Amino acid sequence: MAVGIGDRIVYAHLGDEPRVLASNEKLLTSMAALDVLGPSFRYRTAAAATEHPRDGVLHGDLWLVGGGDPTLTSTDLSALAERLRASGLHRVTGRVVGDTSAFDRGWWAPGWLRGISRHYVTRPTALRLAGGDSSPEPEAAAALTVALRAAGVQVDGTTSVGAAPDGVAALAKIESPTLAQLLVEQNHESDNLYAELATKALGAPPGDDASTAAGARVIQRWAVRDGSDSTVRDGSGLSDQDRTSADGMVTMLLSARRAPWFRALYMSLPEGGQGTLSSRLAGVPVRAKTGTLFIRPASTLSGYVRTQAGTLVAFSVLTHDLPESTALSIEDGVVRTLAASSIR
Repeated sequence: MAVGIGDRIVYAHLGDEPRVLASNEKLLTSMAALDVLGPSFRYRTAAAATEHPRDGVLHGDLWLVGGGDPTLTSTDLSALAERLRASGLHRVTGRVVGDTSAFDRGWWAPGWLRGISRHYVTRPTALRLAGGDSSPEPEAAAALTVALRAAGVQVDGTTSVGAAPDGVAALAKIESPTLAQLLVEQNHESDNLYAELATKALGAPPGDDASTAAGARVIQRWAVRDGSDSTVRDGSGLSDQDRTSADGMVTMLLSARRAPWFRALYMSLPEGGQGTLSSRLAGVPVRAKTGTLFIRPASTLSGYVRTQAGTLVAFSVLTHDLPESTALSIEDGVVRTLAASSIR
């Protein structure tokens, strides 16, 4: 474990030992995403084509291109259809095609357990409806087709999926909530899909392939630059190869306090009695991220707690190979001790 105030670590016990992070990995994902993408970043979903409509008619296919929005709904696609209709579009001679290429369609990371890890996160594709099934792009394309027809746009072809060709240009777009808003859901509920989509978005700039591996490299480079010798395999912490020391975690949390996006990070973390802390630390002035792996036991808790003297302290407790009840007792005991202290 480690405890930090201001810009330095003031206490550590085995603080430099790399440990499995479990869902504390989401803290690294959150900080890297806030720093690289920014708290106001939004995922964009676009209706696109290789040519512009002529006299309200699009000759050819209409492509639905996702950007990784984990909140996308049929209602959102109805809004996209209305925007297309308002632009003058009244007929598509081809198909509505769900793009499969904006992110890679990989659903694996080193350290995931075969037959187990995928049960905790659905396939992180760039295009999918929230709560959707195992065929995300066809489902989304079909929903847009229905929405277009309801909006008065004739679609001649059948729904399809494929890789969007080079040169497609957006005819209309819709946007997700901001990254700052999305991180509240991600970190309060420890949502693995949100974290894996953010990881692929980090791997999306030119030269990378919008894959989990590419995004993990971005997060790892960011962590190392920020003073933590981390090993990153995914964005959610499902991998038991994700490694960071308690010292490294506290170093990053202290550095985050000086960042312009700190409030977004802080507000994304559940308070005691909220989210994944719903049965823990109620009434304690803490905001922290939990983490648990069951098959290869690890339990983690990292974040911020305010002392009786009003000082905001960064802490990280990373345990492994302990019974869950013992690990939680240790973590909560550390937080309660810090909260009751007069540390300044």
